[in-house]
Amino acid sequence: MKDKAGKAANPVSCALALAFFAASPSGLFASGYEFDGIGARAIARGGAVIADAADWTAIYWNPANLVSVAKKEAGLELKSGFALTKDGNSFNSGLAGDTFSKTERTSPFLFGSLGAAVPLGPESALGAGFYMPLMQGTAFKDTGSTGNFLYNSLDYKGFAAIMVGNISYSRKLSDKAALGAGVNVVRGNLQSDTKAGLNMPPSLALIIALAGQPGTLKSETEATGYGLEGVFGGRYQLSDAVTLGAVLRTGSKVKLKGDSEASFLTVTEKSDMEFTLKQPPTSGIGAAWQAKKNLKLTCDLTQTWWRGFSNELNYDTPGELLADRPNTFNWKTSYKFRAGALWAYSAMTDLMFGYAFDTPAIDKDNVDFSTAVDVPMHRISAGVSRRWGDLLGSLSALAGSGSRRTGAVSYRLSGYYLIGELKYGF
Repeated sequence: MKDKAGKAANPVSCALALAFFAASPSGLFASGYEFDGIGARAIARGGAVIADAADWTAIYWNPANLVSVAKKEAGLELKSGFALTKDGNSFNSGLAGDTFSKTERTSPFLFGSLGAAVPLGPESALGAGFYMPLMQGTAFKDTGSTGNFLYNSLDYKGFAAIMVGNISYSRKLSDKAALGAGVNVVRGNLQSDTKAGLNMPPSLALIIALAGQPGTLKSETEATGYGLEGVFGGRYQLSDAVTLGAVLRTGSKVKLKGDSEASFLTVTEKSDMEFTLKQPPTSGIGAAWQAKKNLKLTCDLTQTWWRGFSNELNYDTPGELLADRPNTFNWKTSYKFRAGALWAYSAMTDLMFGYAFDTPAIDKDNVDFSTAVDVPMHRISAGVSRRWGDLLGSLSALAGSGSRRTGAVSYRLSGYYLIGELKYGF
């Protein structure tokens, strides 16, 4: 690694820089966490259901739609799949020169959602549930060049998760209009674990050997926190065939508090830490058109207001390894367009199709292996539902891909997942 003047950088200062990077949570959040939504039927339609999510999943899509639930119901869904991420710059990010050559990683995942909707009469309804808008991790392990490079190995694991618990209420204002409101309890969790092996100049290696210290930098961080978010929705029946909908989530500032520890040579530092996760506000509008008796077409446009999202990190007792960090992000609002179709193939079977496209949010100066997920994404989806009395089973699939270039570096994300959902009415 060299400084701007072209001189060889001090290896200890480089190690401190890597510790600073590895102990921090900045790279674990990207606009990709404004995820595809909940419900196998909704996702199969591209998520274009703001005006038409008339079941328990309305707690996420638009709480005003809860009044359209005909009877009590409960639902459970599971998602399983993988994502393939490519970062043409590997995990170097200017800290370790061109030490590492690994540019791809595969991330399998499995998570789910559950909820229920209860009509309180012909004019109002209640809904509640749990879902995860983010379960994202970065795992990187590689052995680098030896030569004159500083780092010869890196084993980094980072994990971030957000769980949301919701309760919502909706009420009809008239035969055509309904409003809904809800509150989200947001729980955030952050973990990272880093081990970096170092190539040392002979003089420094001798000092380390005499001191009995390994040439390995280690760092661990774990933090959790809670916040509240408001959800508001409206629905209007424009005609017998056309319904309009709108939704707004206020966002939330979730203060994640925990502890960090880092060690290098004879230095070990521990400190409590605080990281403010800004759950971004989101908004959306949608329309549903009953084109034929057995065919419904839908479209949505949503925005995620990422401006103001920060990676500022503060330690109670900062030091050389655990140093406070100011905000370096300048993210922008991202947009997502969704379109879907539902074809009632028979009285017992529905077929669904969808498409979605979303724009990235991360500024060009904040990209690395862990934020490469933030690319312009195209997604296609399809699904089938089958009724057996009061039980509705749905199976859907979604596949997506996207890429971008920043300077001479290429970033790409692709993957797929399957969604199974069971819903029971009683």
